[in-house]
Amino acid sequence: MQGIKVAVDTGGTFTDICLLNDETGEIYITKVSSTPDDPALAVIEGLFKAAAACGAGPAAVSLVLHGTTVATNSLLEHSGAASALLTTDGFRDILYIGRQNRPSLYDFRAIKPPPLIPRRHTYEVRERMLHTGEVRTPLDEAQVREIARDIRFKGIVSVAVSLLHSYSNPLHESRIKEIFNEEHPDALVTLSSQILPEFREYERTCAAAISAIVRPKVDFYLKNLETGLKDRWTDVRLLIMHSGGGVVTASRARSESARTVLSGPAGGVLAGVEIGRKTGLENIITLDIGGTSTDICLIKKGEPGYTSEGEVGGYPLRLPMIDISTIGAGGGSIAWLDSGGSLRVGPHSAGACPGPACYSQKGTEPTVTDANLLLGRINARRALGDRIRLHTGLARQAILNKIGIPLGLTAEKAAEGILEVVNASMARAVRMVSVQRGHDPREYALLAFGGAGPLHAAALACDLGIPRVVIPRYPGVTSAIGMLQADVRFDLCRTLIGKISGVPPGKISEAFRDMEQEGAGRLREDNFNQVSFTRQADLRYSGQSYQITLPVSGEKLSANISEQLAGAFHEAHQREYGWRRDEQEVELVNLRLTALGRLPKINWPPAASSNGTPDPAGYREVYFGYFMNTPIYRREDLRPGYILNGPAVIEQDDSTTLLFPGMQALCDPYENLIVELGG
Repeated sequence: MQGIKVAVDTGGTFTDICLLNDETGEIYITKVSSTPDDPALAVIEGLFKAAAACGAGPAAVSLVLHGTTVATNSLLEHSGAASALLTTDGFRDILYIGRQNRPSLYDFRAIKPPPLIPRRHTYEVRERMLHTGEVRTPLDEAQVREIARDIRFKGIVSVAVSLLHSYSNPLHESRIKEIFNEEHPDALVTLSSQILPEFREYERTCAAAISAIVRPKVDFYLKNLETGLKDRWTDVRLLIMHSGGGVVTASRARSESARTVLSGPAGGVLAGVEIGRKTGLENIITLDIGGTSTDICLIKKGEPGYTSEGEVGGYPLRLPMIDISTIGAGGGSIAWLDSGGSLRVGPHSAGACPGPACYSQKGTEPTVTDANLLLGRINARRALGDRIRLHTGLARQAILNKIGIPLGLTAEKAAEGILEVVNASMARAVRMVSVQRGHDPREYALLAFGGAGPLHAAALACDLGIPRVVIPRYPGVTSAIGMLQADVRFDLCRTLIGKISGVPPGKISEAFRDMEQEGAGRLREDNFNQVSFTRQADLRYSGQSYQITLPVSGEKLSANISEQLAGAFHEAHQREYGWRRDEQEVELVNLRLTALGRLPKINWPPAASSNGTPDPAGYREVYFGYFMNTPIYRREDLRPGYILNGPAVIEQDDSTTLLFPGMQALCDPYENLIVELGG
């Protein structure tokens, strides 16, 4: 895979491109406006621009890593394909019944999201598999054929299959897929035993249903993108980022589309891990503020949090994923007044089209970007992305008409209010992933990126008591750069429920060995040979409904592995929840294995430091409670060792960094800006 590697991060407003030249180590970045109707158009356009910038010919681009929002948007906007569900006889209402938990525990009027697949498209199949994997009732194949014909007659092309205890024995699900291949060959059939081979039938059915709903769109998009890329770069290989922080081939992403639901934000977390390693900051909170959303992740001791208890749009998604919290707040978030006259910001966004009012694309709603522009924090004379010019007058008019006049405020005071409200929402989200989980944000650094991250980071850090902010060299495309740090990753799982003292070590070893063979086989199929494995186990106290995931170390499991896991669980439970019960029986729930196929990484050597401060490129009136004549610096003029004192604005093509009075920024050997908040 030597040659040109490209990472592409598609967002709601912009598509970010990062191109790495293996031979020279140079990086080329560009941003183009996203094309929501066909995201592939922006990807191809941006790739052309980046390739042209480094003079790359058609044969030079060898690898494209891509984070896509197609699956996410399909799910959140309820715009996925009409799908059918096949489930065991007697379980037709599984998506309606769900679990007893409510969106808000004490709100009896809280409304759950509608079932992913309606009851009229849910079919019961006569069969029954026991939790041991034994067949109690054979599959009624004649009935399945009738169902397949009915689904074909209704024009439904995406089908989810989730049978009881299929995680233990997928025989019946596999046979259903074979029958559909005969009776309805155009159908895209998703099996729960392939997507999520774990116990808990509701969550497993949700995972299969989500994958079925988003699969046709993801399949169509990735097929078109692969074709478009190979028409221009004949030998290019396309890998897709998934929610677990790794990449898979496009063909696997098409068949297991649910794994791409949090595809884009995962790249930013990988970048955070690498930046933390280079700067010596083990504890980091990543803050990725884009056009439509803010993504937050806590990295402790160099490791991001992972979860298998994810939720998207109110629906459980138990696939292994980086623990990222997302809120609807970004540069394009719309400011509005609720029925009581209170100022609100988001979650609705102006998106790429029409965009904020200042984009002059017939947008009339005031947004966060309009507020930053009006207060002088964004340069109206600089182009944004590839073709957008900003117009302060349009921003002022929108803010004044929709917010200022109704509240009796000047346009500037209304803009200040918009930023205070959106910053409060972001600070609340940071507290949710830190304070509410027992982590003190004052012990962390805030790594801010995304197009709007460096604009809001200083104010957020002050509010949260975070002493240090880190701004990477290319904040607007950091998520794309992070993708260049990814490996091919498969997350495998085997449910093995039982008291840990009663599970033979040989059974645990056998399960891990089977998963290792499966993981290595998948990687070989995709032409990856550098393989490594990580083992984990889900454990709980007998009677608990939740579990803790712990590492299982060692190439060969010792004879007393059960006692070791039980002891480690007691200690982990004490750390997480503040109590332990050594006399309580510990249960094993799942065994997990991560198989990695190693990809080449970016290697940026540190640069020699020097002393000094560059001359400002100019001055501008910037609002810090009142307007101050503020020096403006170009990011490209900053060298390692340079120090800037606030107030200051640092501008670059992909983002703008804001320093408040009293703050100081140091450019480190890797060209990150390390901002100290001071007093």
